[in-house]
Amino acid sequence: MQKTLLTKLSIIVGLCIVFSIGLSMISDIIYERQYYAESVIKEITEQHVNPQEVINPFIAIPTTVTPACQSSDTPNVKNKCEPSYSKIETIFAFQTQAAQNLKVNTDTYKRGIYSATSYEGQLTFDQSYMSADKTATLLGNDSESVTTSLNTDKTPLAKTITHWNKAKLIIPVSDLRGVATLPTVTINQKSIAANYPQMPMIENLTYVEVDIPKDVLEQLSNPTSQQNKDGLATTGSINKNLDKSEVNSQLSNPKDNQALNIVIDLPLAGISNVTTVPTGQNFTLSMHSDWQTPNFIGKALPNTKSITAKGFDASWQNQYLTVANNQYLSQCLSVPNHQCTVISESTLNIDSHSYNPDSLEASRGLTTDSTAVAGSNQSVLLNSFGVSFASPNDVYLQTERAMKYALLLILVSFGTFFLFEVLKSSRIHPIQYLLVGCALFVFYVLLLPLAEQIAFWQAYMVAASACVGLIGWYSYYVFGGLKRAVIFTATLAGLYAAFFGILSTEDLNLLLGAIFCFVILACVMVMTRKLDWYKVT
Repeated sequence: MQKTLLTKLSIIVGLCIVFSIGLSMISDIIYERQYYAESVIKEITEQHVNPQEVINPFIAIPTTVTPACQSSDTPNVKNKCEPSYSKIETIFAFQTQAAQNLKVNTDTYKRGIYSATSYEGQLTFDQSYMSADKTATLLGNDSESVTTSLNTDKTPLAKTITHWNKAKLIIPVSDLRGVATLPTVTINQKSIAANYPQMPMIENLTYVEVDIPKDVLEQLSNPTSQQNKDGLATTGSINKNLDKSEVNSQLSNPKDNQALNIVIDLPLAGISNVTTVPTGQNFTLSMHSDWQTPNFIGKALPNTKSITAKGFDASWQNQYLTVANNQYLSQCLSVPNHQCTVISESTLNIDSHSYNPDSLEASRGLTTDSTAVAGSNQSVLLNSFGVSFASPNDVYLQTERAMKYALLLILVSFGTFFLFEVLKSSRIHPIQYLLVGCALFVFYVLLLPLAEQIAFWQAYMVAASACVGLIGWYSYYVFGGLKRAVIFTATLAGLYAAFFGILSTEDLNLLLGAIFCFVILACVMVMTRKLDWYKVT
């Protein structure tokens, strides 16, 4: 008697092992389909537009540095003269209020059954450059200013030529294909045309630039003349003895009433996610979208957020990240001969071959010493934050979660068959176990392709109904009666419903799964508490 029982249990365990191998093969298919879907999205981004990363606009000024020649006391040895090199000086806004209004769509870009989540909308930057009257004097009156740095013994070290007349407003966008029309720029309530750079000032950054007109800056130079009459510093002393630290301190002094006000309306389109890099002194970002399932990404979460059925609203402000970006970006642009690359974090997953975490971490705190960086390529990854438009119906993730309970479902079904056999004295052949297991296995074969065509809950309902109906009809003939078939079918339907409930609660699925296993075990122990296993044949 016990030999027959052990033989049947061994057969059930063997069937479970066979089905677990089949389930692992289905898992491989899920990963393969997921990889194929990601490759299709990558193809779409290559042909249309990438995820976007927008850096807060800033003013860039080209600068030429000529190191002083080092004289030699050795006879017949020429003086050593280092070659001149170019770099970029940056001026960041004192205050920026950025606003993004994005409309998200999943039907714009499709490849068969696969689609990429795209967005389009308007980005508005409202900037204020404090003490802009002094900047106007510099840019409007002198085409160049020369600064000579001296050593402690009054020996000249280097001569710096700042090309003020070539200063431009830089609007960096990681993928300019997403800028369908050039942005509208208003400087002190006067519209200025933006354009793509013909000869980029910053070689390793994609951006749209705006020429700062002289007439706008000359309008701001009048208050300075009035201030000079009142006993303040003359413009001549500012022009001739101005270095970068003095420029930035003057441009960031909120005590002066005059400001250079810049408003930028930037149309933007992209795929999957959008991030913003804060720079300047005071940066705030507000975002509104019609997407109901946002996934906030980056180095900072929003300070406030509101998610409803109509979309979401969020706002960010992080002073530490803003100040850190000022340092990283200004140091990178100050590297001689533009040998520093600003890497967009939004495209790292797409262009993974260009991502080197070690070099990026090492790029924090770049040196501007020409002897240290000449001939070397460096990179910097700026801090950003934003949102990823996560799909609410990730069929591959949900199918993968359903697969985790597949073996448990088969064990419970076989166990129910076995209990009917030992409690009701039904005789069930191992082939019948095999056929019922195959029907349970087919559920997962149906689930994935159906979920790729319709919503996951609909695919789950169709596949579960088909398998429960088939097994219920077959169990009528296995048990030889309607009552037992109805009980088994209802039990199986309850299992599928319970598993779907567990899958639907992402935060509590592990807890609910553990409780479910405990309840199943308790039910089996209660039902077999009076069973004499030595008498089971």
